[in-house]
Amino acid sequence: MIVGSDFALTPLPNVKLMDTLVFLAAYFFGFRVGASVGILSESVWAFASPNGSAGFLAPFLVAGEALFAAAGAAAARVWGIEGDPRSRGLYVGSLLALCAFAWDMETTVASSLLWFWPAVTPGKVLGTVVIGLPFTLTHEVSDFLLGATAAPIVVLMAPRLSALKGRLGLVPARAEERN
Repeated sequence: MIVGSDFALTPLPNVKLMDTLVFLAAYFFGFRVGASVGILSESVWAFASPNGSAGFLAPFLVAGEALFAAAGAAAARVWGIEGDPRSRGLYVGSLLALCAFAWDMETTVASSLLWFWPAVTPGKVLGTVVIGLPFTLTHEVSDFLLGATAAPIVVLMAPRLSALKGRLGLVPARAEERN
């Protein structure tokens, strides 16, 4: 679903569901699952993107996705899974925007180091950051909006979807329900 949504959103640079879905995977299932989802999704996208392969930048992209998993796991510990997530939409959006900023800075600096090595200077790194600002801002705004709107909807729907799977017989019944 993540990679498919990335392909669907390719015309909108730096707008993708991956960050929100990695956050949610960690929110519901913990850091290991969230990080695994992020690593797998970003690894596939880094080499299958219609924009071209990420090449040597791929490890930085993949490592950056762990930020979203860490944020999701931390949010679950602080806020818990229960409760009304709509009241936290702005917080989740803000948290995802901060993660996007950190991800963008990490990958932009890494890009600068890879492009200009061995003649890297602070000016070249700063120039790379400035040139990337439109993409950075798009990424942060889209992560904020998706985190503030889509994440609370998924958190609200998850228990309902889980109950529906049980009613449809898609999950095995508990032992006490079988007797």
